[in-house]
This record gives sequence, C-alpha cells and structure tokens, in this order.
Amino acid sequence: MKKLAFIFIFLLIFSLGGFFYMTDSIPGYGGDRAIIIEKSKRFFECIQFKEFGEAAQFHSEEDQKDADIPDMIERLFFVKPENLDIQNVDILFGEIDSSDVLGRVKTKCLAHVLNTQEEKQIDVMLYWKKENGNWYLKLKSSLQ
Repeated sequence: MKKLAFIFIFLLIFSLGGFFYMTDSIPGYGGDRAIIIEKSKRFFECIQFKEFGEAAQFHSEEDQKDADIPDMIERLFFVKPENLDIQNVDILFGEIDSSDVLGRVKTKCLAHVLNTQEEKQIDVMLYWKKENGNWYLKLKSSLQ
C-alpha cells in the first residue's frame, strides 16, 4: 500500500511540474519562450490602444523605418485601423527553435468593426528573432 501511495504522489508531483513548465508558471523560470509570449501580448495591447509608435518599437531599427503599422493592420483585417476595435487576443502557443535565435507565437484575434455588426476573427503568427540578446518582431514575416 505504501508503494502505491508513493507512486501516486510521485505521478501527481511530476504531472504538476510538467503543467507548470508548459505554462511557464515556475517562479524564476520562463526563458525566451515566456519573453516572446509577453512581448506578443504587449504588441497587441499597443495595437488595441492605437499606440502604433510603441508597436513599431518591437521591430529592429532597420524594420522600424518601414513600419507602417496602420497600413499593415488594414491589410490583415481588411478594415481601416480607426474602425477596428480589437476586443480579445488569445495566445495559442509560443515556441523557440533549437538554435534559440528564432521564435514564433500564434495568436487568435477577435475584433469588432465599429458602426457595424461585423466581427472578425483572424489567426496571426508573429515571428521573432533574437539579435544582440534582444528579441525583435520580424516585421515582414509577421504582418505583411
């Protein structure tokens, strides 16, 4: 009976550890995967609150020159940004490649088109690249 109880407790602890690891909930442990997920959330918050200048800061300096965020949003949603109310952004997953230099985060965006009854739901994959220790959103891959 003691062996059965020990095995049950071991499996419970192992399962909880796996859950916390997969959700990046272990205090002091998050790594690059947690970083790009948080940056993706903040990027969409900037877009949601029409802070396009701050949203452009997630791109490398080279990409910032070409960062016309409102135009890119219009191409994604087929709606002018001023008529778009992003209501919810869900992070579906985030992953880092084996080189720890490239990452991607898949999101699902729900938006309401103002002055209409229309709602749009799109999936967006954000691609990230680590340069000089910082993660930058790859503008052309993600939003164009």
